[in-house]
Amino acid sequence: MEKRGVPTVMIATDMFKQFGRRMASTQGCPFAVIAETPNPIRQLDPEALKARVEAMLPTIIDGLTLPPSEIVRRIKGVASEQIRPAGIVRSSVPI
Repeated sequence: MEKRGVPTVMIATDMFKQFGRRMASTQGCPFAVIAETPNPIRQLDPEALKARVEAMLPTIIDGLTLPPSEIVRRIKGVASEQIRPAGIVRSSVPI
């Protein structure tokens, strides 16, 4: 989603997507689009890294071009579960 008219797209490894979603929600962006790639990426050679980037491009483009209502429709359930997993009590910003 966007905050103050700026689309919010995050790139993260799968290990950090849930943390990223929670942090984005504390800043008023619970529906940020997250393009994820498998962890780790540190040891990847340039060609392998390029392949990972190319795999994430459709998600990045969607996050920058789709209307906010469509982004919310697509990820509302996922965002809710990542921010407040069922059965786990913690402090976070509800959506």
